[in-house]
Amino acid sequence: MVLELSVFHIAILFGAAILLVMAAVSDAQRYRIPNLVCAALLLLFPLFVVTAPGAIEWGQHLMVFGLMLISGFVMFMGNIAGAGDIKLLAAMGLWAGPHLVAVFLITTAIAGGLLAVVMALLTHFRNRSGRSAIALAKVPIPYGIAISTGGLVVLCFLSQPILFPS
Repeated sequence: MVLELSVFHIAILFGAAILLVMAAVSDAQRYRIPNLVCAALLLLFPLFVVTAPGAIEWGQHLMVFGLMLISGFVMFMGNIAGAGDIKLLAAMGLWAGPHLVAVFLITTAIAGGLLAVVMALLTHFRNRSGRSAIALAKVPIPYGIAISTGGLVVLCFLSQPILFPS
């Protein structure tokens, strides 16, 4: 028996995808991820759970959220990541849960690596153009783009009804 997703459930996933795109665009333009985007992702998750065609274990998703928030706080305190990045990472950890957290983190890491290469190339070409040189180590990376990419992959997986056992 193949389960089907309701229109409302698909609309929630689509809304979450739009929020992730908004986060990526905002981070690319201003190096800031709006708190409203992260809050909206957190508030959409209970609606996602309620409309899911099968049972979703809240406790496990909350555990992943908590672990990602604590790990992120440590990264923030070590000046490794920005607060907006950490909030977005934790919010998408809630969506990923224990079954998709590895997919989310690996996809985010790969996208982040590619983003770092692109930023390094852009900096190299900018430095060669004759404008004042910028040290590569000082170039900020809008990591919200990578987190959003990982989040979109998670949402694609969550849109597959086969993941919801009856």
